[in-house]
Amino acid sequence: MLSLRLQAIANLIKKDDVVADIGSDHGLLVNYLAIKGHRALYASENKKGPYNRLKSELKAYKSDIIEIDLADGLENLPARINTVVIAGMGGELIVSILQAHPAKLVNVQKLILAPHCNAKAVREVLNALNYSISYEEIVVEKEVFYEIIVAEQKAIATKEVNPYFGTYHLQARSENFIKMWTSVYNQNKRILSNKKLPLSRKEELLKEQELIEKVISEGEKV
Repeated sequence: MLSLRLQAIANLIKKDDVVADIGSDHGLLVNYLAIKGHRALYASENKKGPYNRLKSELKAYKSDIIEIDLADGLENLPARINTVVIAGMGGELIVSILQAHPAKLVNVQKLILAPHCNAKAVREVLNALNYSISYEEIVVEKEVFYEIIVAEQKAIATKEVNPYFGTYHLQARSENFIKMWTSVYNQNKRILSNKKLPLSRKEELLKEQELIEKVISEGEKV
């Protein structure tokens, strides 16, 4: 059984998507997809320990169903892959993975990215790589908010005009979007109550609070 976050990602994968899971961890996502009938899957880890664990977890599958690789990000990405999933790591690391081997993305029509922090950095880099955000979702699991970003390759990519909150979210204004930023707002209030907080940090948080207030004022009351 998948976590709510991984299930949300799996739900975004279509029957004809040929999927790579970069930083596959225990291989739960590709295992689920293989059970659902997907073939030619690709799962990778960049360190020997996690790679050996991944091989052990997926040992029941032949390589024509799931190819398991020890690789740094996209460096060995097969040309057959049209959908790349990168989840469970910070936004800056996801950006570095995408930027390290841009030529490997030529056949990748869809990116499904789930940063556990700094989604802003991910949104900012997509346009330069010729991807436009087509969908975003926020999943809540065990009181933790997870952002999922879907971007599709375009000849002329649309620039993300609000990478901090996400243009898609600002238009959709989902319940979880309002809840997430209300939670951030309340957390900032607690931090700001610390009288020993450095002035530079205080000014930074006050600016963020002002932005959040504007965004959620049409939704839940803070």
